[in-house]
Amino acid sequence: MPDEQSPDKLPDKTSNSEEKGAREPGVPQDILDALPDTVRTAIVRGASFAGPLPPPAMYREYDDVLPGSANRLMELTENQQAHRHGWEMTALRASISDTKRGQWFGFIVSVVALAAAMILAARGQTVVGGIMAFVSISGIAERLLRKHS
Repeated sequence: MPDEQSPDKLPDKTSNSEEKGAREPGVPQDILDALPDTVRTAIVRGASFAGPLPPPAMYREYDDVLPGSANRLMELTENQQAHRHGWEMTALRASISDTKRGQWFGFIVSVVALAAAMILAARGQTVVGGIMAFVSISGIAERLLRKHS
């Protein structure tokens, strides 16, 4: 059974935001007022956020605990963002380079295949040369006409 203490003997667990008149987030004040003092002091407050930056109130709390830590957190976030942008730029350049290289190889293979088809046709192998030319040209046409997704 919890220790029954009077409200004036309970330790003061209010934060700076509560002292300034802020309400408990997510818990209506009338519910908090209806709770016995021993239960009310057992409520644990939690916070979460999404994204690289905490909310401004949390920054102030970081600075209260360790002066200058809010600035260090901002620098950490900025450095992480710069690193991420650099990494993405490197990946984008590599992707563009791969695409260009693939286009050049495809062009060279097509030119060689067309040249081979013309040589075969000139030597009397018109059927083989025609098939080779058709496959080469249809491959180029397919690549040019296909919609990129």
